[in-house]
Amino acid sequence: MTTSSIRLLHQLMFDVPPEEYSDALAEVRRDMGGHVIAGGTTAEAVKAAALIAENYVDMDSYLADLNLKDSARFGSRALTDGQLGEEMTRSYEWLQTFGNARLCERTKHKREAVLRSNLLKLARGADDGTHSTRWGNDYASGLRDAMQKGAILVTTNPVLIGLAAAEAPEVWTPVRDEIRAAHPKAKPEEIAALLTIKVVVGNARLLRPIWEISGRHLGYVSLQLSPKDAFDADVMIQGATQIYEGLCEEMGGVPNTVFKVPGTKAGIEVAAELTRRGIGVNVTVSFSLPQQIAFAGAIESCSTAPLSFRTQMDGRVDDPIGEELEAEGVADWEEVKTWATTAIRQREYRLLSMLPQDGGLGLARSFSLGASGRGPWNILRSICNGPRTMFITVFPNRQVEFDAEPRELRPEALWDEVPADRLAKLQKSRLFRQAFEPDGMTPEEFGTYLPVQRTLKQFAEGYDNFVAWCAGQRDKAA
Repeated sequence: MTTSSIRLLHQLMFDVPPEEYSDALAEVRRDMGGHVIAGGTTAEAVKAAALIAENYVDMDSYLADLNLKDSARFGSRALTDGQLGEEMTRSYEWLQTFGNARLCERTKHKREAVLRSNLLKLARGADDGTHSTRWGNDYASGLRDAMQKGAILVTTNPVLIGLAAAEAPEVWTPVRDEIRAAHPKAKPEEIAALLTIKVVVGNARLLRPIWEISGRHLGYVSLQLSPKDAFDADVMIQGATQIYEGLCEEMGGVPNTVFKVPGTKAGIEVAAELTRRGIGVNVTVSFSLPQQIAFAGAIESCSTAPLSFRTQMDGRVDDPIGEELEAEGVADWEEVKTWATTAIRQREYRLLSMLPQDGGLGLARSFSLGASGRGPWNILRSICNGPRTMFITVFPNRQVEFDAEPRELRPEALWDEVPADRLAKLQKSRLFRQAFEPDGMTPEEFGTYLPVQRTLKQFAEGYDNFVAWCAGQRDKAA
């Protein structure tokens, strides 16, 4: 679908008051029917049918919860499931008339998949106060599909955009070429930055209604520039400031974006300075309680930003911990390592997010965010009923895995005690001890922590591949 079609989808779900929705949708169906009749099987006709099909799914998804069904905002004007069901019937009848059998079948299956989604159940549980965990998309594309299942934030960076480009060159190559044509004298790094910003702005516009409805608490896009500047605070501050100014102009006001800041000593200075200026951050390349404490303190002391995140990259620390456990002769190291970030997250949340009367610091300017999960356990063990929101981002393949079978979402899961034998075995890993103990590392040691070194190396290589693709030196980004 075209950008205008996607915007029309959003206008129907977010910009139309509930009492006007039926008439607005009826008008769209009439207009789209005209496109199909006039165009037959042309591209415009296909787009028209796809638009109605997507809106059909929207009406039974989380998107309807956020606006049309919100009784807290609209009272008796809010639409009921029955009213939306009637509109869905009309849209499906439209599809049967103007679409094709394959589209109808795909649309039906997609709706059923959304309704079965554990992630949708997770999102709705956060809304009704059952728990305080919310989730987002950990990829550069596919945001709107994730939003139908309750995603309320997204992570992007040059590496993720490069992966998306490698998977769908037919989508991304024309975008790259358009930017190169518009900026013929731009360096490859500048093309990479412009393409990253284009993706960020597109995602930010999709999430903008959620950002507005939630009072700027939800609906953020995490933006990362070159990972090769992770040890240069001045360069990071200057780059983020310049991009932020451009985003303000592009979005027509404060952008619903935060900047990824690496969990290095230099990153602490960057996080403090950007949040002091009112620019939110997302601390990334972060794996340990010492990093969480250092960055939380820097943000809390001077932040004027609406919201910031402190990411813990689960799998990227669990994996090397597992390597150490295997070397130590721990027979069940593959299972034991899955408890590493669970143990770290429990301690981190108790210390930083719980209220003072419950033994915590009750920090309010930054929030815990789990990312880079390796399996359903990373999601299930991050569900909590604490006083502060726990955020998680999930790769698309992990979203599919999590939704593949019914799962019990326990609000108190975060507090499940780590089995004593698992914790004892984890203590055999030096990497785990460094991450688990509040004083396990000093800020000067953050940059030499093995998961930090590995992640920055991989990110830098991915960034170089992405820049080469932006320069047209590779057929595929990697």
